Amino acid sequence: MTTYVGQLYNGRGELVGSGLQLAADGTIAEILPIDKNVTGYVIPGVIDIHCHGGGGASFPDGTDPEAIEKAIAAHREKGTTAMLASLVSMVDPIPVITALVPFCERGELLGIHMEGPYISPHKCGAQNPAAVRNPDLDELRSWLEAGKGWIKTMTIAPEVEDAIGAAKLLHEYGAVPSWGHTSGLSAQTSQQISATTIHAQEIGMQKVPQTATHLFNAMPSLAHREPGPVRELIQAARRGECVVELIADAVHVNLDLVGDVANYVADANPNGVVFVTDAMAGAGMPDGDYVLGSLPVKIVDGVARLAGGDNNIAGGTARLVEEIKYTVEGGMLSLPRAINACVAAPAAAIGATEDDPGVTIEFKVGEKPNLIVLDSEFAVQRVVREGEALTSDL
Repeated sequence: MTTYVGQLYNGRGELVGSGLQLAADGTIAEILPIDKNVTGYVIPGVIDIHCHGGGGASFPDGTDPEAIEKAIAAHREKGTTAMLASLVSMVDPIPVITALVPFCERGELLGIHMEGPYISPHKCGAQNPAAVRNPDLDELRSWLEAGKGWIKTMTIAPEVEDAIGAAKLLHEYGAVPSWGHTSGLSAQTSQQISATTIHAQEIGMQKVPQTATHLFNAMPSLAHREPGPVRELIQAARRGECVVELIADAVHVNLDLVGDVANYVADANPNGVVFVTDAMAGAGMPDGDYVLGSLPVKIVDGVARLAGGDNNIAGGTARLVEEIKYTVEGGMLSLPRAINACVAAPAAAIGATEDDPGVTIEFKVGEKPNLIVLDSEFAVQRVVREGEALTSDL
């Protein structure tokens, strides 16, 4: 028997015990009863649905299986037991999609997130402007076919030509649009949210019909006369029509604002906000020079920015469990809400279930769990994936 002790929370952030015991085969033998004197925490493995890489490797920048494995490992070692591999705007993403599909089929990834190329040329962020273009439905269908059902989300600007056509085609393949990298206005965003919601209802889609790519980043600021997409996406999340991503790494969005939005949405819809890393190759790595979608990136003091030019932030360098630490220790969110934003909410957003490798929402006797053991300061002590301990001395 192996025992993991700490305040035990399920993926919805509910306190359910004070640890658990695993049998030799990795299944849960016993859930220890609640004891509030126990220190530290045991929580399910976290789920990152927007991640471009880590450990020096970038998902969009190569097809080498060893590099893909390295990027996955950089997050898994810190408790991200399930994740999507995010791409960026590319002229031809098919070679990378094809390279990622086997990892999805083996359960190493939950799927693929395409961030572009159907985005605003005025809000490229760290995307390559030469690859940005309007939707081409035949082109998109070829990518979805190459993805074999593993493309789960795609970032699209709501104002681009035939955005709703692209959204409907994504639905046809079980994927959803993720509105972002946009210069759109309130009315344009509201129209696309409504049309996408109606289409999902018409086809009987059981999961949320759309998400929002890193709310606030690469979109117009909230303004008093023209609120823009931010207000529309937040309200859609409260209504259950959308899930909004927040990068809670203390760099991309002010953490007080993260807390304000997450609490406001969760009061009406607990699964309406997910934390993501938007991590690039430099996650878990020292300062230095890296690449994101063929563009040079320099990390200084842990912050990634495009090298030269406009100095745009170029993805994140945190791992997802760190965002729990930042928001809980900073007093922005309760621990239950932070856990939910990193486990149950991202699973719901992409339609993942506990049948998917790396996903645990509820700890159940007889099943192999995905879990993280954290000390009282939220430092990762142990990681278990599908009942197997990944390391013994973090």
